[in-house]
Amino acid sequence: MATSNETRWELFVQEVAEHGLVWTIEKDGQFVTSNNRHGTKCFPWWSSRERVIAQINQVPAYTGYIQSGYEWRTFLDEWVPSLRQAKCLLGVNYSGKTNVGLDLPIDEVINAVKMARSNLG
Repeated sequence: MATSNETRWELFVQEVAEHGLVWTIEKDGQFVTSNNRHGTKCFPWWSSRERVIAQINQVPAYTGYIQSGYEWRTFLDEWVPSLRQAKCLLGVNYSGKTNVGLDLPIDEVINAVKMARSNLG
């Protein structure tokens, strides 16, 4: 059974809140971005090493890429300013051979993870 975008989003928030890590992919220092169907630039992030590795193994365009993990604080301090400047959406937990997932505004992702982290106590 396929996992819905909403389920992948919920898992993203939960796993990032619990583990404090986000993952993306790179090859030779180059990171992946793509345009969604509306022409908006998206930068993919995953909530676990296992998810990103599974995606690298499924998507032919990701051949040769490796996973890169970042602590949540590093993501906020070092990645977010550049992503905002580039007007990127965040692609969360893309899945499947067609790279399906939600593309969300940065602040929506940050606020959801922040709220989930505060609920952890």
